[in-house]
Amino acid sequence: MKTSEEEVFSHILISKNVEKAKAHLEEVYTKARHLFFLKDEFLLEDAKEVIKEAYIAEATHKYLILVAKSYRIEAQNALLKILEEPPRHIIFIVVAPSKTALLPTIRSRLVQKELVAECEVMHSGLDLKRLDLGDIYPFVQKHQGCEKGVLKELVQAIIYEALHEHHLRFSENELEGFQKLVHLVELNSKAQTILSTLLLTIMLRKHR
Repeated sequence: MKTSEEEVFSHILISKNVEKAKAHLEEVYTKARHLFFLKDEFLLEDAKEVIKEAYIAEATHKYLILVAKSYRIEAQNALLKILEEPPRHIIFIVVAPSKTALLPTIRSRLVQKELVAECEVMHSGLDLKRLDLGDIYPFVQKHQGCEKGVLKELVQAIIYEALHEHHLRFSENELEGFQKLVHLVELNSKAQTILSTLLLTIMLRKHR
């Protein structure tokens, strides 16, 4: 995939799912010289590492791609000058889950974009009409370590599939229980507990 003229300029990429954004950027810049700085929280020491890398002389464009769910204020302040006046051939891409994750001083220095490709709907891959314990256990094991945003998306996808693709019928109490599970995801409940409860409810309903 070719990079557009616009993408030669440093910019901020807003994406609720930073992992998806990283995969997207890997595809876009696969033939260009690029380096990822992937962190859960971007710290001052990470900013110093980026600055050090930026001052390594380059003959052609090099993309320094910062991907994090949050950025410490001191790390952002350290990056201000180099983002405003990057060394020759250095292009910065700062990926964040929302505009508010970045200081106004950072946002004012870079063009902002949003990742439009993230609207694709997640699919569980489960056959909910034929669901049994043999399906539930490996599925829960596979997803027990997923982060909150992905877990919420997965739970909502399973509920949607049960109701609108498989047309399974549930009582008012069961539907309320589904909504409570979505809320529990926000409260950082364990993925194992959430998914087990949801899938067991669907399996038992199917057998009635």
